[in-house]
Amino acid sequence: MTDPLFDTLFRPTTVPAAIASAAPVRVLGTRTRAGNSMARTRAALLEGTGRAVQVSGTKITMSQVATAAGVAKATLYNHFRTREALLAALVLDEVTAIVEGCAGLPVADALAAAANALAEHPVLRALAEIEPATLAELGRIDDAAEGWRLARTAVVSALAADLRGGAELVLRWLASYLLSPANAESIAADLAILLVALPDLPVAEAEITSLGA
Repeated sequence: MTDPLFDTLFRPTTVPAAIASAAPVRVLGTRTRAGNSMARTRAALLEGTGRAVQVSGTKITMSQVATAAGVAKATLYNHFRTREALLAALVLDEVTAIVEGCAGLPVADALAAAANALAEHPVLRALAEIEPATLAELGRIDDAAEGWRLARTAVVSALAADLRGGAELVLRWLASYLLSPANAESIAADLAILLVALPDLPVAEAEITSLGA
């Protein structure tokens, strides 16, 4: 039987505007107090969602999130109308933060940083205890999910910059740390083996891949 929560979190398409607000978009060169305030409020709501998930898993309530974020429920509903919208936004926000944190790093450093971030992520580790089935679903590589599409694009781009292929292998390697904790030493040892296994990418193909990404 299809689970609507799994569909929303892991196989999202387009979220209707009536369900969740998009992240505030600022035109380059402009800044408004209202826009900054909305961005800060949205960030606080997602942080509160993460804290609530660490306590209750994905069975959180809107009241729990509002309390964890330190805002009124009316403020929460101004940004997100449902629990599913909150959770979907949290997943994408966390993936985006990891991708942005690794951007521009040499490929070995980027992969190590991403793996450590996943292995130590407090929400993932809480889900491993509270809802292992949810974590298992989250760790299933699915390009229909926006978070996995973003991760794949970032991995392909980072590898191409180093004239490497093997994005699928890297994604599976990263997914293993999403599912299970590991220390930095273990990750470094596994990464050394992974890098040796990655195929070389011809320069011309790397240039095309980088442009496509």
